[in-house]
Parts: sequence; C-alpha cells; structure tokens
Amino acid sequence: MPKTKDRAPVRPAATAGRPRRRRWTNLRPLLVVVTLVVLASAGWWTVYHSSLLDTRKVSIGGLSVLRRDQVAQVAAVPMGRPLARVDLDAIRTRVAAVPRVASAEVERDWPHTVRISIRERVTALVVPDAGRFAEIDKDGVRFGTVDAAPPGVPVVKADADTVSRETLRGVFQVVSALPPPVAQRVRDVTARTPDDIVLALDQGESVVWGGADASDRKALVLAVLLQRPAKFYDVSAPDAPVTRTQPFPTSEPAAAAPTLPPAAPVAVNPTASTP
Repeated sequence: MPKTKDRAPVRPAATAGRPRRRRWTNLRPLLVVVTLVVLASAGWWTVYHSSLLDTRKVSIGGLSVLRRDQVAQVAAVPMGRPLARVDLDAIRTRVAAVPRVASAEVERDWPHTVRISIRERVTALVVPDAGRFAEIDKDGVRFGTVDAAPPGVPVVKADADTVSRETLRGVFQVVSALPPPVAQRVRDVTARTPDDIVLALDQGESVVWGGADASDRKALVLAVLLQRPAKFYDVSAPDAPVTRTQPFPTSEPAAAAPTLPPAAPVAVNPTASTP
C-alpha cells in the first residue's frame, strides 16, 4: 500500500481569535469608566485648581457717582484665584454695604472675569445738616452728604439726626404726587412727624398737608385751590379743604392772640384743570 503523509489537524481561523476578542470585550466597560474618571479629574483640576481659568479681570457697571476704584477696593476680588472658587456672595455683601449702593449683583463671566452690576441710590430729598445737606433716597435712607442741594430736589426742614425714615418716605410720597406745575413751586418741606407735613411754596404760601395718605387726592385738590389767591391752604382733609389769608390757628395757647374769624370751607371741583 502506498504510504500516506500524516497531516496536522487544521484549527479554524475564527476559533483562534475568539478568546482574545472576548477578553477585549470584557475590558471595554472598565476602560470607558477609567477614561471618564481621568477626564473628570482633569476637568475638575482645570476648573478649580489650575491657572487656565483663573480670575484676571473685574468688570463694574452701573456707576454714576461712585468711582470704579472705590468699588473695586471694597469688592476685593481675589485676582489669580480660579474663577470657580471665587466667593460671589461675599463680594456682593461687601459691595452692598456701601451706603450709596441700592443693590448689587455679582456673577462669573467665563473664562477670566468677575462682573459686578450696581444700582446706585438716587437723591430724592435733602435735609440740612451742619451747613451741608444729607442725601435721602425714596425709601428714606440717608446715603451721602453734599455741599449744596441739587437743583429740583426738595429740601426737608427736619433734624437730620432724629427724623425717621417713615417721615422721609411720607415726604417723598407727597412731592411725588404733586403735578409738575405745583412741584416746581415747592421751596421746602417741613416734616415734624409722618402726619405733620407742611409745604412752603415759592410765593410765600403754606400748605398744610397732614400725612401722606390720600396724597393723589390732596394734590388734585391743591391744584384747584391754588387758582384762588390765598396765603394758607389746608388739604389735610381733602374732602373739606380750607384756604385763609392769615395763618391757621395752632393748638398752643396764646395769651394775647387776636380772635380769628372761622375758616370757611371751600367747595372744590377736583376735575377742574389747573391753569
């Protein structure tokens, strides 16, 4: 018989690579997790600890009277610190503590800027104070001092050290309710208490206003009354206003004070227009 050669068994090619691919398939989720952890760690380090996203600039907006260097000094933004680690609330608290600042907002502006937005208080009234004038805003808050009263800002005759915020808020409500032609005639305002407000007009007239309640109604009545020549007007009770050519009697007794004729109520048509 002819001899035959022994042949080695042939292993299928597909079977040879199968265990290697299986190992790679088993390791793939682990490699993905490791990659994600490395990327997250690198990102965390970059944002919170590296100089790639550090604080390099401070932007300040909304300034009118305050200077940028004043606000920057008070804000004390830590330059060079990673922007993500800057304490925005602390900066906001420091800036808001400045008397002239009504409100402040602080935010990050990536990649390198802290942005501060300010709303300054606006002078609504002034109160004489030791030869100067204390600035008062619409909420009755004292926030500054000036050498002279700004044009068009009412002067309130009151003790700058003791007058209450409630009284000053009431004065602002009163002058805000006045129509422009009347408001322009106000020379100053006397305010002893929230319910005792008196206006002095440019031609020497006095207006007893009372409290700030019903100021819109009182302003309308006063605009009509001013069409009648008088020196003293009382709109504290707007439905029963009074005019006089002599001062109104006070509650303080006067030994030799002459007897004044009774005040005559004035009929008012609130819808009448002011000339």
